[in-house]
Amino acid sequence: MEWTAQWIWTQEKLAPVNNFVRFRRVFEAQKRALCHITARSRYALYINGEYLGQGPVRSWPNHLRYDTYDLSPYLREGKNCIAVLVYDPVFGNFQYLPQPPGLLAQIETEQGVIGTDSTWKVSVEPAMVPVTPRISCQQAFEEQYDARKEEPWKCVNYEDSHWPQAHGVGPVTSDITLKPRDIPFLTLDPVLPQRIVKVEAVTSAPYIWNIFPKPYVAPGDYSTNNLLCHAYIFTQIWSPEETEAEFIRPKGDFQDFKLNGQLMSDVRVKLRQGWNQLLIPYEGMRHGVELCLVVRTESRLRFACRGDAGGSPWAVIGPFPLTQRQQQRAANHMDESLILCRPLVAAATAEAAVRVWEQQDLEWALEQPFFREVAAEDLPEVNVFAQSYTDKVHDEEVRIEAVEALLSDNHQWTTVYPVPGKDVRILLDYGDEVVGFQRLEVEAPEGTILDFHNFEFIQPDGRYNFAEGMNNSFRYICRGGRQSYQTFVRRGFRYSYVTIRDFHQPVRFRKLEVLHNTYPQRNTGSFQCSDALLNRIWQVGARTLELCSEDTYVDCPTYEQVLWVGDARNEALIDWVINGDPRLWYRCLELAGQSLERSKIVESHVPSAWQNILPAWSLLWMRSCWEYYLFTKDRAGSEKLLQFVKENVAGLRSYLNRQHLLDIRAWNLFDWAPMDTPTRGVVTHQNCLAVVALREAATFAASLGEPDTARDFEVFAQGLDEAINRYLWNETKGAYTDCLRPDGSMSPVYSQQTQTVAYLSGVAKGERAESCRRIIYDPPEDFVRSGSPFFQFFLLEALKQDQRDQEFIDIIRRDWGFMIEMGATTFWEMWHRDKPRMTRSHCHAWSAAPTYFLSTHVLGVRPIQPGFDKVVIEPHPGDLKWCRGTMPTLLGPITVYWYRDQEVLRVEVSAPEEVQVEFNCPQGTVRILNGLIID
Repeated sequence: MEWTAQWIWTQEKLAPVNNFVRFRRVFEAQKRALCHITARSRYALYINGEYLGQGPVRSWPNHLRYDTYDLSPYLREGKNCIAVLVYDPVFGNFQYLPQPPGLLAQIETEQGVIGTDSTWKVSVEPAMVPVTPRISCQQAFEEQYDARKEEPWKCVNYEDSHWPQAHGVGPVTSDITLKPRDIPFLTLDPVLPQRIVKVEAVTSAPYIWNIFPKPYVAPGDYSTNNLLCHAYIFTQIWSPEETEAEFIRPKGDFQDFKLNGQLMSDVRVKLRQGWNQLLIPYEGMRHGVELCLVVRTESRLRFACRGDAGGSPWAVIGPFPLTQRQQQRAANHMDESLILCRPLVAAATAEAAVRVWEQQDLEWALEQPFFREVAAEDLPEVNVFAQSYTDKVHDEEVRIEAVEALLSDNHQWTTVYPVPGKDVRILLDYGDEVVGFQRLEVEAPEGTILDFHNFEFIQPDGRYNFAEGMNNSFRYICRGGRQSYQTFVRRGFRYSYVTIRDFHQPVRFRKLEVLHNTYPQRNTGSFQCSDALLNRIWQVGARTLELCSEDTYVDCPTYEQVLWVGDARNEALIDWVINGDPRLWYRCLELAGQSLERSKIVESHVPSAWQNILPAWSLLWMRSCWEYYLFTKDRAGSEKLLQFVKENVAGLRSYLNRQHLLDIRAWNLFDWAPMDTPTRGVVTHQNCLAVVALREAATFAASLGEPDTARDFEVFAQGLDEAINRYLWNETKGAYTDCLRPDGSMSPVYSQQTQTVAYLSGVAKGERAESCRRIIYDPPEDFVRSGSPFFQFFLLEALKQDQRDQEFIDIIRRDWGFMIEMGATTFWEMWHRDKPRMTRSHCHAWSAAPTYFLSTHVLGVRPIQPGFDKVVIEPHPGDLKWCRGTMPTLLGPITVYWYRDQEVLRVEVSAPEEVQVEFNCPQGTVRILNGLIID
């Protein structure tokens, strides 16, 4: 489209981070209007006070997307008001890069075009609290909303004459690609809680601190929350008497500390009467660089970094030059992006650091230029997660009327009565994992606080799996009377604590729902068989995939919401057998390919302010490009992807060493297991993955009519294959080593994972393949074994290749059945049968492998020519009596039903006329295609 609008922003003074800016424009329209809109980085759109949606989809700053809304159903005769809330976190995260903020919108009406310009009004949103804790390094900031400052600014009749005019910050220029949204809008389906778990009276710890030192040790660095640092965080605590105190670290985010010069590791400490000095190390390679400290005590304490002289409650001392241990960590760091997250300067000498920590000469430190008080405006008033996480439960009875009304949409109100001196919290269970925007309708006195603290799982042993690694929480401060609110931040959870604070009169609720917000699911694929457990596993995998599908595939709906490129490869295959929708798949492949504009090979997660390489993920992305073409036959899109693949292969070549092996300084992860995959060195699984990725890329190139490119990829793969077998095989061990050490010697670590990839890639041949096969299925005691459901994807692939059908089905029953048995309604990131907490994330689509394999292997439908022009029907029954299901294709659904008829396996297939069906079934099979018996 032709853009006549220009980018606009505000000239008002903004907070250093976490800014919400309001825009509005009153216009005349009669019957029809379209709105094209985008923003850096997020917006929420309203027309005449009605919420329409949020966007745009995540993208690289120079490859933006815009959304288009039909405003017609919401228009009134005469004046209408478009209102937009735009969010600029300032700090980068794992979804957005720091970039100049702005709003761009263009409204097309029957009367003409209205574009963003200086006629729009703009104002900072006063109800959004700007200084709040980070949710996590992957996400932005905790949402806190003060409705006492709310204004009806989204309505036509709101008086905005006191608002400034918007400031034009430039037209749409050719250096930024601006394209329409390439996927549907996400769902907005209301979900109510299913049960009330408990109601309790609680009190909070009296002192909760959240300190963000990064601006004081790396000023001006807004890239990510990553930091390589050597500094200290300091305060002095005045106590009127000798007293006991408990120091609680909700995120476990700092090491042992010194209190009055003594090293402390216990959270329970004794404060002396008068001033106490607290010194906390702030060092190491850190993702989450905030420090959260909760102090619970019966005494009234005072915090002042300068003691009697007052000053800020907290100070940062440093940064100092890295210690020898830190320098070693830096040398072994996972990739070359380290320079992006080190402090810009060291403010003091190493000798000064010794004087501060070892000698505890803090009076001297107070007078040094590297002693900097944390400004009061940089200290959040509350950390909702920390406060909710550390609330103390009391036995007082809580009076509630019509609590069951929270579970229905019958317009009845639930009334909660205050408990003197206490807060009240209600634990809601939504019955299943949900992800989206939380909505509330409440009637409350002014100043009543509503805190929401969300989590995913309650274990069978009663343990609550809180999200200690993130602030899955928000605060709403009520104005007086009846009101409603919908959160701006999207969250994933199953359970939600709603805590009512500072209330002395009854509070009434009518709705505490979630607008479930995922990529719309077609659900055109299906699977059923004679085993109810396998049916349940397929469905739970489908639900897991849905919750990990938004504007990209993401690892999980809760902790990160990040497009991890390796996860996405598996998720795309799983998605296909459920939905057969290629749009999200292509979007993820393209976003990953665009990372080649700043890195040699495709990055690990995109688009992100943390520039990180994880080679296995880059190689899985290459495989996914070919798989995309195989499943869709999208030639135009695939030709673009092939150009990215060529760039990626060129990047891989730059990492070849003299032995013709890949030697990449990177995060060389493959599984959450103690494999030997150093940051620097030749890593075997990586080289094996490159072989299979290159060979599939050769098939990809040949299919698109580039035989020379195909031959080039094949030659590269063959060279790697030969080098792996020459340098990485240990004849005595009968296995491939995990890696070569810097001196060229073999690592003593051997793993099931490395043998699996060597076998699947075809690198292992003959007797070596047989040896790998034995290790895969029965690893010796001294071999590293599977550490996550993610790796099991490749284990199932090996079982499938070897047609070990019964073992294939039994492993799915055992490992995924374990999660079902433990109460999972979505599949987990990891499984720990022998640990108190069995996983971190309880919804991780990299773990939904059975959904894909049950459809492609057990039901037995897979493409053998691009676009399902030709498919093979190859059932693998194991001990199953029957199976039926549907495989989506762009040509139409393929349905299969097979069942045992005494000694004969009968297979019935219905397929589109354009699809050529090839059968590969056991002897004695009767095959029926579209009602015709063909054998």
